[in-house]
Amino acid sequence: MTESRHTNIPFELSDYVLGRKFREIGEAQGWLDDSHAAVALSGGGDSVALLWMCSKFFSGKVTAIHVNHGIRGQESDEDEDFSRQLSQNLGADFLSVKVSVPNEQRTGESLETAARRLRIQALRNSAASLNIHTVLLAHNRDDLAETVLFNILRGTGIRGAVGITESSDYGGIRFCRPLLGMRREFLRDILRVRGISWREDSSNNDNSYTRNYIRSVLFPEISSRINASAVEHLAQFGSDMRPVRELEDEHSRELFASCIVSDSVLDWRKLRTLSLDDTALVIREAGRRLGLRTLSRRRCDELAGLMSGEKGFTFQWCGGVTVTGRKGRIEIHGHTGIDSTN
Repeated sequence: MTESRHTNIPFELSDYVLGRKFREIGEAQGWLDDSHAAVALSGGGDSVALLWMCSKFFSGKVTAIHVNHGIRGQESDEDEDFSRQLSQNLGADFLSVKVSVPNEQRTGESLETAARRLRIQALRNSAASLNIHTVLLAHNRDDLAETVLFNILRGTGIRGAVGITESSDYGGIRFCRPLLGMRREFLRDILRVRGISWREDSSNNDNSYTRNYIRSVLFPEISSRINASAVEHLAQFGSDMRPVRELEDEHSRELFASCIVSDSVLDWRKLRTLSLDDTALVIREAGRRLGLRTLSRRRCDELAGLMSGEKGFTFQWCGGVTVTGRKGRIEIHGHTGIDSTN
């Protein structure tokens, strides 16, 4: 409270309030007492706010990892330079990783999806090389609401209705999201009152990207015409669905364990004893474990239908990945290991 009086910083933005909130989240998510944590730093307002909070309130060592996607040329290089200087100013170590999204984009994969996949790969591999077990991501409450709406509009089940989870595991590295309870403008206010700058990604103004359209066109329209609290309601809906998803995930793991023969082979005879809904859960669990692109509801139902029959089949999952049914076995061919962000 003293800080708020003497520096003209509003109490809700003070070090006292933010530090208490940050530590509560870190304890709940299980990384507060880690000796070393990584922060995914893009240079945007959300990740800059997260790095500032980590440098201020995290007692262990902090390494900022910046992924240069090779999409926006000089602007991407300037983001990298900015992130390096910011990390130095805040006393954090800095690591930059360059990838070429256009060159590594898979057939049928959007630029957004490819960038997300390669970013997660780069962050995971970098953290592992530094013996860091936790990577902190700067997704905020607006991101959560946008993802919930996006998933609902394109067709989703319980899993997608959650939107963004507080933590995920990718190849033994935990990815945690401490800012899911904070709004985008609140994070920028944290920086504004302290005179801390950030970078704006020019591609965020391109409404040909679905998420940008939701953020800059759809949400303002919904908020003005339907409900001013629509973003908060969607975010809360995602939060409310988390316990339901956890139950479904547990059920999926149990079903998968009862059907698995080896890494990418399932017992077809066992699968035939399951309902179509449970078979679909096994399919999605197998896809997650192998790092495959999530199937649409229609295609997942199609594959579940093939698995429920007795006639041999070949099903194209994505790219060079196929699923075959023959001689009592379901085999998934062509996967290259876990690299998805589902």
